[in-house]
Amino acid sequence: MRLNDENASFRFNQKGLRKFLGDLECEIMELVWKLANPTVTVRDVFDALRQDRDIAYTTVMTTMVRLSEKGLLRIVDKIGLANCYMPEYEREEFLSTAVKLVLDIFTSQFPRESSDFMEQYQAKLAKKAQRKK
Repeated sequence: MRLNDENASFRFNQKGLRKFLGDLECEIMELVWKLANPTVTVRDVFDALRQDRDIAYTTVMTTMVRLSEKGLLRIVDKIGLANCYMPEYEREEFLSTAVKLVLDIFTSQFPRESSDFMEQYQAKLAKKAQRKK
């Protein structure tokens, strides 16, 4: 999902990062964010994934290439024939940008409804803050 891609999908029925990424993409990105120091190879991710599941090296490689094509990973170096990847975004930056993209879509396509929701949400937050005092 390029964060500026109009064809990016948002899956309402999923939780967390899976709202924006497929299951394997999500697992791989979580591992990249965890393991990258500052880079990670397909082998690094494959070795971590196969501890918990049966998965082919080529499946991991193909998914990482696709994540790179989607703008989430960047190839920054090579070790022999192996590409070294870095995340294009830190995890929090990705989530913040993805949420902003979704909100931008909603506010541009449903301006009145979005405005009504934001007013109600701000009132709810204000009440919550009052109770904490």
